[in-house]
Amino acid sequence: MPSEEQHKEFGPPEGTDLASLTDGRKPGDFLSRYSWSAWFQIIIELIYLFIVLVGSIVCLIWIARVVVLGPPHTFIPEILGNAPANLTMLVWASAAFAGAAGGASSALKWLYHSVAKQQWHRDRVVWRVVVPPLSSVLAVFAGLMIVSGLIPFFSKTPFENPATGAAFGFFVGLFSDNLLAALQKLAYRIFGTVDKGGD
Repeated sequence: MPSEEQHKEFGPPEGTDLASLTDGRKPGDFLSRYSWSAWFQIIIELIYLFIVLVGSIVCLIWIARVVVLGPPHTFIPEILGNAPANLTMLVWASAAFAGAAGGASSALKWLYHSVAKQQWHRDRVVWRVVVPPLSSVLAVFAGLMIVSGLIPFFSKTPFENPATGAAFGFFVGLFSDNLLAALQKLAYRIFGTVDKGGD
């Protein structure tokens, strides 16, 4: 006859085993644990990140339209130039907008995780506001470091057309925190720190 331990092993999971799916709440525990003022800030952050995400996607669609159909008759072609002569400019613009979209997606993911798991706090607002534009800048300059040969172990092919430039930018934006940490380690290895010289 199976022991009590075997029953537990093969029986239904304990409530704590489903903590990642239930955010640690008991069934029927639906009330918010945040105040109205906290929810006001959460919603403002959510709106900001959605605006950045949607705005970036709209700009990427505009770039795709320019590449496929040619530029519309507006002032923007005067800034970016006419396709296909301006292909390089469109590649870098795609990387920048996709980087912002990736950063906004990453921040949105962390926003809903932190709210659900009761780890949201007001002091992270600076991180959530800064991540999308920082990811955009990082996508462009990481690409420039690859193209210039400063980071030689990556292929330069992502920067041959706007579609692959956008894919690179989104990837960098989504993992911008990881890339910044990796670049910081590389800089320490090359230049050393304030207290210690390089190798």
